[in-house]
Amino acid sequence: MFRKFLILFLFTTLLSAQSRNVIYLSWNDVVGKSLKDNLSLKSKQLEFESQNLEVWKSWSLFSPTIKYQAAGVYNVELPTIVFMGQKFTMGTKYTFQHSIDATLPIFTGGSRYFNLSTQKYIKKSLAEELIGKEAETVLMSLQAYYGIILADELCATAKEAVEVAESNLKQVQSFYNEGTATELDLQRARAQYYSTLPQFESAESNRLLSYQNLKFLLDIPAADSIVVSDSLIAKDFLAGLKEVSLDEYKVLSVRNRSELKALGYQLEASNEAEKLVISSALPSIALTANLQFQAFSDNNDVQWKDYTRAKAITLGMQWSLFEGGKRYLDYQQAKIRTDQVSILKKQLENQISLEAEQNYYKFYESSKNLRSLEEAMKQSKESLRLSNLLYSEGMSAQLDVLNTQLLYNSSRVQYLQGIYNYNLVQLQLLKSIGKLNTIWN
Repeated sequence: MFRKFLILFLFTTLLSAQSRNVIYLSWNDVVGKSLKDNLSLKSKQLEFESQNLEVWKSWSLFSPTIKYQAAGVYNVELPTIVFMGQKFTMGTKYTFQHSIDATLPIFTGGSRYFNLSTQKYIKKSLAEELIGKEAETVLMSLQAYYGIILADELCATAKEAVEVAESNLKQVQSFYNEGTATELDLQRARAQYYSTLPQFESAESNRLLSYQNLKFLLDIPAADSIVVSDSLIAKDFLAGLKEVSLDEYKVLSVRNRSELKALGYQLEASNEAEKLVISSALPSIALTANLQFQAFSDNNDVQWKDYTRAKAITLGMQWSLFEGGKRYLDYQQAKIRTDQVSILKKQLENQISLEAEQNYYKFYESSKNLRSLEEAMKQSKESLRLSNLLYSEGMSAQLDVLNTQLLYNSSRVQYLQGIYNYNLVQLQLLKSIGKLNTIWN
């Protein structure tokens, strides 16, 4: 029994291993897969496609409506009249009818045109929202991608810190055994070593979670493996935009941001919706043509020759003169919605301008910090080398080694995070001015 279970377990494990894929990703691959496979972006694309169908539905209102109707009536009790003392039964037991009606709206107060115009503006708004969603998705995916690289580097740094602390502990233990190191030195070395272990475990957990986060954004099965082909180096995403002034960045943000364009189209749609409400107060005129065939019989065996034909053309007008003020209230609500969208547009414009300014200063701050962090890491690394050398020669205290170890680990982590921030803030700045698509177009 155990043998069968073991064989089944090994077979299942083998099938599971075979079903896993290894996916190699560069930052270009991440951009492509995010635009293609992100589920949230797919949902927004379907929303746009649905609105495109709404535009076609609006066009269909300009075409005539043709209906066919068939009816068969069984008269359970026929009406009877009395004339000159005599009773007469009216009608027949069965009535059969076939008819075709064609209706063409001639005038609807402009409602068809305003509805079409509204749906077109909504479609344009959704198209801009889709562009904005693409930029948001790419930014999130690249942030997760560089997050993986950062997590890998931080994990390697934490592991190196453990190895250095362990090496230092062994050296101090050796000196302690020889009588050249104190008990305090040994306790400090042990404390330093054990304090690095939780940091390494935390870094390893964050590293694994960063991979799962990117899989989620790119719709990659959790069982698949990701291999990152890039390293954590400073990238030049801004290219020729580095010398652009702050005022120019603000102008670009207001001019190019898809979110602001989308709200502008929503404002136009709201204006058209006001006209649509006004059009409902006007009369509607329609032309209707009717072709009807009827047969009357006392039995249900009706032949085509028993039918009589009738034709009619009707020009009709409907005009609702009073509805208790409902249309006036609808118009007031439509105006309020237009005012709301106008306020939101102004608010968004200010927000976008502020966002561009914040990212502008963040970029130059991260650019300057990166050079300082790199130099600090180089100096701390050299200090660690010298302190280890001096301590091994008995020319410095073990506390100096611990301090330089902490300084080096801290400066290296800060430098890696500085590279990450430098790359990410460039992407954020490009998005804030509506130019993030330049990295994939």
